[in-house]
Amino acid sequence: MIGLETSDEILSRYGDILHILDKIIIYAFALEALLKIMQFGRRFYKYFENPWNIFDFVIVVVCFLPGDYHFTALLRMARVLRALRLITAVPRLQLLVRAEKYSFHDLCKSASRTSVLCLCGTWCVFLWADNDPSHFRDLPTAIISLFQDNHSGGLD
Repeated sequence: MIGLETSDEILSRYGDILHILDKIIIYAFALEALLKIMQFGRRFYKYFENPWNIFDFVIVVVCFLPGDYHFTALLRMARVLRALRLITAVPRLQLLVRAEKYSFHDLCKSASRTSVLCLCGTWCVFLWADNDPSHFRDLPTAIISLFQDNHSGGLD
């Protein structure tokens, strides 16, 4: 949902629906936290003994605070980190994690190359979008332009 909201086109077309779905999701997470707290009854404080519960609770509370939407969106995205808990519980995921550990070096090299490419593309958009919009109007176009051979003779 948050990723969809980064597109101006999608946001202008479906913004109202996305914001309603966003509110529904936030209230669902709040209800989940409330139900978990209620299961402890009078010893509700036991809910806060689990670090993941504290993590979830803080994110839910921050989502209801007035303020910068982008900050709360980043925190909500951090909930994805909860999936890391599953690694210890599911043996097949442990196998996948071990396999990824062995390929981590190559993954880091690939990620660093992609990051540099995105960084260079972003610089190109900021620096040259106004002067050369056919090559640098947005990030995807700029990245493609960086790979094109536009050499038209001249000095080598």
